[in-house]
Amino acid sequence: MTMLGDKATHDQIVNMRQELNLDKPVVKQFSIWLTGFIRLDMGDSLLWKEPVIEIIMSRIEPTFLLALLATTISVVLGVPTGIKAAKENGEFFDKCFSLGSLISISLPAFWIAIILIHLLCVKINLFPVAGYRSVKTAGFLVAVYDLLLPAIVLGIMHSGQIARMTRTTMLDVLQQDYLRTARAKGISERLVINVHAFINALPSIVMVVSFSFAGLLGGATVIEQIFNIPGTGNLVITAVYNRDYPLIQGVLLFIGIIFVFTNMLADIICTLINPRTRLE
Repeated sequence: MTMLGDKATHDQIVNMRQELNLDKPVVKQFSIWLTGFIRLDMGDSLLWKEPVIEIIMSRIEPTFLLALLATTISVVLGVPTGIKAAKENGEFFDKCFSLGSLISISLPAFWIAIILIHLLCVKINLFPVAGYRSVKTAGFLVAVYDLLLPAIVLGIMHSGQIARMTRTTMLDVLQQDYLRTARAKGISERLVINVHAFINALPSIVMVVSFSFAGLLGGATVIEQIFNIPGTGNLVITAVYNRDYPLIQGVLLFIGIIFVFTNMLADIICTLINPRTRLE
């Protein structure tokens, strides 16, 4: 009825059910769908009348660039701050860090976005308020410029979690005996912390960064809606509003696959960083 409209005849509905294989048993329907999925055929969108996989592929570019920028900002902000907080454990900076990271995690994305839009877009006209110009039409630098403000919003949000994990892991590593031995041999404190301790804390940091990146690749729904970015998060909202079930199903499967492969890549990186995790 959604595809054919309210004025569809009984014969048209019967023919459409046969075309969509809805007249077959559920097991047979699932078998047909699974076979199509293996061939990257997820059916056609009810709204746009185009293959679901093509629609998803057309929305990946802004989401991927946004996720990459936001993750870079969150790592640049979070990792050095977490290291410094661990180094000054219990001191004034560490207490300020605890409060700041809690605020960063707790503040809603739309609130941070609205504040920064007012300050950086309306007041001083530094960034565009909304919209996205693709790499193909406007070039890479213009596309990055359009996504920079939403990336800053997401980077601020995710930096708190990364900083807290960095601090916790570094505190645990800094208490290990081999670091006392390194200090006893005369190695400078800066080298002990930034090299020996950080390398051993890195696997845990890589894991939390990978989760953050995978979540952003799945679609920063609220931010994409606020800044009118045509990414996968915006696509999910549009599909839900229009009850486009094949498209909803396709996007959610795409997000699930992203999480699996991102975590797999993170495990491989952690194995390369820490040889002790390798299987014999």
